Amino acid sequence: MAVWGRSPLLVAIPLWMSFGRAAAGLAEPQICYVLDGILFLYGIILTALYCRMKIVNARADAQNTKAKKNVEEGIYTGLTPHAQDTYETIGMKK
Repeated sequence: MAVWGRSPLLVAIPLWMSFGRAAAGLAEPQICYVLDGILFLYGIILTALYCRMKIVNARADAQNTKAKKNVEEGIYTGLTPHAQDTYETIGMKK
């Protein structure tokens, strides 16, 4: 417990040395397999969270759309589309 009150350098050096020993115990292919496994799990977790976020947002949007639909129907009641075309054909003489 007294170590935490000291310099961070005194704590970091033994940790760095212990990681160096652990890394030396594994050959390069094993390290790659461990890192691949970590990245694979990371990808699965992020994909699950992204899908969950999309589903929750879709449900919330569906509920908001139903509520807005009833309000907005009254705004456009009685309006008719413009009968005249935007572009008129110019009469050309031959």
